[in-house]
Amino acid sequence: MRAMRRKVMLIAMVCCALLVTACNSGNNAPTASESTASSPSGSASNAEGSASEAPKEEYVIKVLTQAAMKVKRSDETKVGQVVKDKFNIVFEYVQTPGNYADKLNLMLAGGDYPEIITIQDNATFDKYVRAGALLPLDDFVANAPEFAKRYSEQIPLWRLSAYDGKLYKWEGMVPVDFRNYVEVNDIGVRTDVLKQQGYPDLLSTDDYIQFLKQGLQDNPTTNGQKTLGMIVPFAEPWGMQGISSIMYEKGGRYTAAAGNMGVIWNQVDQKFEDMMMNEYVKEGLVFFNKLYREGILDKDSFTDKYDQFAEKLNSGRALSSWYVVWGLNATNQGLIEAGLPDIQYINMPVRSMTQVERNEKRQIRVEDTRPFAIYSITKNAKHPERIQELLAWAATEEGRILLQSGFEGEQYTIVDGKRVPTEAYKKMLADPDSDEKIGLGGFEFLGNVLTSGEDGVPYNMSLDPSIQDELGLTQQARDAYSALGWSNSKDYYLQTGESAHTGVAGTIAIDTTSELGALHQRMVDFRVKNSTSLIIKPKSDEEFEALYQSVISDYQKLNPEQIVNEYNRLYQEKKTQVDQLK
Repeated sequence: MRAMRRKVMLIAMVCCALLVTACNSGNNAPTASESTASSPSGSASNAEGSASEAPKEEYVIKVLTQAAMKVKRSDETKVGQVVKDKFNIVFEYVQTPGNYADKLNLMLAGGDYPEIITIQDNATFDKYVRAGALLPLDDFVANAPEFAKRYSEQIPLWRLSAYDGKLYKWEGMVPVDFRNYVEVNDIGVRTDVLKQQGYPDLLSTDDYIQFLKQGLQDNPTTNGQKTLGMIVPFAEPWGMQGISSIMYEKGGRYTAAAGNMGVIWNQVDQKFEDMMMNEYVKEGLVFFNKLYREGILDKDSFTDKYDQFAEKLNSGRALSSWYVVWGLNATNQGLIEAGLPDIQYINMPVRSMTQVERNEKRQIRVEDTRPFAIYSITKNAKHPERIQELLAWAATEEGRILLQSGFEGEQYTIVDGKRVPTEAYKKMLADPDSDEKIGLGGFEFLGNVLTSGEDGVPYNMSLDPSIQDELGLTQQARDAYSALGWSNSKDYYLQTGESAHTGVAGTIAIDTTSELGALHQRMVDFRVKNSTSLIIKPKSDEEFEALYQSVISDYQKLNPEQIVNEYNRLYQEKKTQVDQLK
């Protein structure tokens, strides 16, 4: 889904601190004892050595990065200097432009990969494991209790991804507390139209049809152009295949853990079900058909890709956008700069009529694994035991706070036993170049987490919803949420949702080269083709139902239950394997 665009916006608005880098060394870098009052535990407690031990030589480790790092070495930063003081380890950042997977494949073939390697997909990870390039971490985990505890849910899943059941990796941005990282993509709504209609409590699909129909009547043009009711980039590969059916995730039973192929994941009953025949998928298609019939859905949505969609959104012409809401703040800033400050967008919830009636807690997907942020120690490591000492310390409370929050008195103060971000920290998030001496974001390969510390504050303090809104939303957007009665932009979802961990379900896939894999693709192609017809062709509710029944009758001739059954068989098989690996 335009992965790079989405990644940039999410990181900029939600995980800003993860990318903050530094470039000048601090002359008065705090010592480890100054960074926190606690001391490391487990195997990390001996990292500095006793007075009788000889000091360890400086250990410089190269790490590959595709980020625009301004520093060459980690000890040019205050955080990096603490790491050096404690472990005498320094990381040298090596820029790696171009196709990263191709680079890793070439390095594997030549055996010249670095001591710590970043891998961005499970296929490449599997190649490295089978080639014997990665060092197993099972003995390390047995002697690093805080690492084992912090990643207790992830470690069995990480082992599952290796053909021999051993542990060869750790990952970044897991585990996750959904209260810190609420990723919900519903409907972007124009705030001036909300104000015109008295800030209605929009939720059901009928609510939106009434709201958008009235909005078009009240605002036939916007800045000299025809106003559009709802825009969607259906022409993207993930458009009709993924987001035309995504209504299922808005209720209280399903999540998108299975992706956008032929099945969906029932989080409540812990099983896979057919996507095409799901009642919520049908209701979503009914919704789009009514929008189309009412002239609310932009008819170019079926040919618009992201660029055309973004152009319409950025002009302010659209009253709403479906699902693609991750760029709303950039749109809002652009509208302000264009002299249209009254036109702003906010993300608002939607539910089908049945979902509203059932009023169940929404299942908000929480990823337990991040296969695009894999880190491993390779057999080329000169001193793997020293890397493991550092990795064990990074999993401690001391390590996590230093690496993700910074220093007391500079990035945060302690009030009633809790970390409170300073104005300097907030300034740093808003303008990463304003303070380049800290080093937050230079150690993602030690496993940043999206959970909270023992004080209840997120390790990455920018994940606090109030801070996200203060720095990520325009004043007009914040005012709109306030007028709706929300305390912050995530308030509704936190009140009405609950975490739904992907677990084993997120790892299930059918071999695409197999006969079943071919059948699975035919199911997807059938759904994509007929979803378009179901949105466009029916002229009434009765016509929709007749066409839908005809489509389902043809669909069942494919014997789609074979795929559903195979997914559930694989799930039970992998679940048993994970239980054995715990």
